[in-house]
Amino acid sequence: MPPKRKNTSTETSGKRSRTTKKTQSKSSQKAYNSQNFNKSCEAWFNRYKDQDETEEIITPEGCQSFFNDLDVSLDSLNATRMGYFTKEEWMKGLKELEIDSPEKMKNMFPQWYQSIKDDAIFKKLYLYTFGFAKTTGQKSMDVDVAMALWPLLLDTNSYPLVPSFIEFLGSEKPVKVINKDQWSSLLDFCRSVPDDLSNYDSNSSWPVLFDEYVDWKLRNCGDSMVA
Repeated sequence: MPPKRKNTSTETSGKRSRTTKKTQSKSSQKAYNSQNFNKSCEAWFNRYKDQDETEEIITPEGCQSFFNDLDVSLDSLNATRMGYFTKEEWMKGLKELEIDSPEKMKNMFPQWYQSIKDDAIFKKLYLYTFGFAKTTGQKSMDVDVAMALWPLLLDTNSYPLVPSFIEFLGSEKPVKVINKDQWSSLLDFCRSVPDDLSNYDSNSSWPVLFDEYVDWKLRNCGDSMVA
């Protein structure tokens, strides 16, 4: 008598059924998690959005509350021109970050702070700030906004020229706006030129504003700074 064979058709069908159920279960769980994530992000957005606006948007007042909840101080920054988030921007950004609560965002701070210690990543952040902070529809940034942002981005220990450059802009008022070239060049200027200006070359392709700054600093600090 030939040996009995397993019913491979029934067995295969059963395996397929179990696999399908597992896949459906995972898909359902993923969809459920996605829905919960979106609801959390929307509820978070609604906490700060302007109730008087027809468009769903967070205005500077809501941004101030948002940053306060994150324990981030903006006292030294006039953020009214950049303090807007549409719901679309909010949802897209949080989805990319996989963050749906203030607590999760706070937990990411150490990782973000560590990442910007990389010069290349920090430069991307610095250059991005210009487009984010400049007046909407304009090619330049108000000089007052730039003067408020630089101390936040460029600390004195690493960029010792920044305080005197800001002082120069405040006292001499050579410009009303800072253009993209001036903004981006300042980072390279501060990284390549020491506080005593010893290697500054007026024939280099720095913006004219920087030549004026160097002349101002030499007049105030003495010609002995540069050999």
